[in-house]
Amino acid sequence: MERIRKLGLLLVLLLLLTLAVSGCQQALLTALVLVNGTDVKPKYEILLKGEKRVAVVCRSVASNPYDVQNAPREISRQISKLIDLKVRNKKLKVIEPAKIETWLDNCNNDFDNFLEIGRDKTINADIVIGIEIRGFQMRDPHSPYLVQGKCQVNVKAIDCSNGEVLVSEDLMIIDPPNIPMSGGPGLEAEFRPRFIQVVSEQIAILFHHHDPHSKRIDADNLDMHRLQY
Repeated sequence: MERIRKLGLLLVLLLLLTLAVSGCQQALLTALVLVNGTDVKPKYEILLKGEKRVAVVCRSVASNPYDVQNAPREISRQISKLIDLKVRNKKLKVIEPAKIETWLDNCNNDFDNFLEIGRDKTINADIVIGIEIRGFQMRDPHSPYLVQGKCQVNVKAIDCSNGEVLVSEDLMIIDPPNIPMSGGPGLEAEFRPRFIQVVSEQIAILFHHHDPHSKRIDADNLDMHRLQY
């Protein structure tokens, strides 16, 4: 199978060379898309090279604890999974979310900064990705029958060896992006996990290759996650 794969790759490379020499630019572009896909590079490429142990930690400083509930841990788990699956670096090690959660339980979620977690001997991370939820709501308090997820976060990536902040990004994630959904009490419960997924994906794509056309990754694609009632 490996010999067949290598032979197929060689034939594709020969095709690309032939197209380049003959000046078939459109065909060449099409062939390149077939080989490389339509993925774009992440905004931050800090996880793409070298052996790295990465810890993903999320906490909330939002003033509405009822709405936030378990969102930080759910977001941490999903981002850890996405980074593990999608970052193109076989030497990357994502620390198990269970280890992070045990550490947080032992300190009752009370810690000074994300670097403290990454440097702990039980975690021993090279980079800690810290997500701070500064606002999180599912319903407009003035319109209780309308559902629209809003999550304001700050994302940091910190080098645990020297404390350098490698990434600092503020995001406001809104879904559906322009028009709230109307519905009864059951709507929020069904919508919540979908919104958690949206938040996790939009944070994770800061660090891994992605196809900008395959999923909603900004606030301009209306109705991509609208529930039907």
